[in-house]
Amino acid sequence: MLLMPARLKTSGVELALRGTPVKTENFSWELMGTFTKNNNKVVELMDGIDQVSLGGFSGMSIVAAKGRPYGEFYAVTNATDAQGRTIVDQETGLPVPTSEAKYLGSYNPKFQASLGTTLNYKGWSLTTLFDMKHGGVFYSRTKDIMAFTGTSAETGGERFGQIFPNSVYLDANGNSVVNTTATYDKVDYYPYLEAGMNVVDASYVKLRNLAISYKFKKDMLKNTPFGDVTVGVFGNNLFIWTPSENKYADPEVNSAGAGNAQGFDYTAQPSLRNYGINVKVSF
Repeated sequence: MLLMPARLKTSGVELALRGTPVKTENFSWELMGTFTKNNNKVVELMDGIDQVSLGGFSGMSIVAAKGRPYGEFYAVTNATDAQGRTIVDQETGLPVPTSEAKYLGSYNPKFQASLGTTLNYKGWSLTTLFDMKHGGVFYSRTKDIMAFTGTSAETGGERFGQIFPNSVYLDANGNSVVNTTATYDKVDYYPYLEAGMNVVDASYVKLRNLAISYKFKKDMLKNTPFGDVTVGVFGNNLFIWTPSENKYADPEVNSAGAGNAQGFDYTAQPSLRNYGINVKVSF
């Protein structure tokens, strides 16, 4: 067993609020929310070591690197100039890969939050919960496979003789020249994406839960053996909103299992949306 001691510097804040803005004899409105923000940085590794791998596969690693946030993705990606424009080969029109692996962001989000509410009116109750993660990235093998097979949106449309979006090429002096002439064929690019091009924004907002129920009044149960009866329906994971660059997978999936190597969608199964019925009875 290999032990790799490391020292992390962490700081953060956690907030939780709950209150009832409105409460009358027949109606109540309850709100609850949470906010969590954690910052971390690798400040020390073993002598002579600047970076260790936490997991990954050929061409893609998750690392702990001195001076950087814990859990950074590290891989070769498309080269860009100082303005963030993709550098292409002037002859082929294809993006030029970086000469070495680059740090592409951590799987840890910038912050997490949730917001829930419960409305009660006489015997009726409506409960809903939204939660979100903002920031962080994850690796999507689903994106890679869809590009390889030509089924992702970006592989559609005109596939031959195209200018790569927002691209430049470098002149003899290394200066960026806006690309208006060098064209490429999508079939020569998308099946061979650099691993770093499959690292996407892991932000999301989810409608985590929605439930409605009705509690029968005592006088409605007076000729029955029941003391209380509540029936309801619910749904979980009903909707998810993700940034435009992630059309591929639920950022919460993780093919690497429990451990330090988080943020891998290795063609994982989609998250499930489920529905159910609740019946609560007391005597």
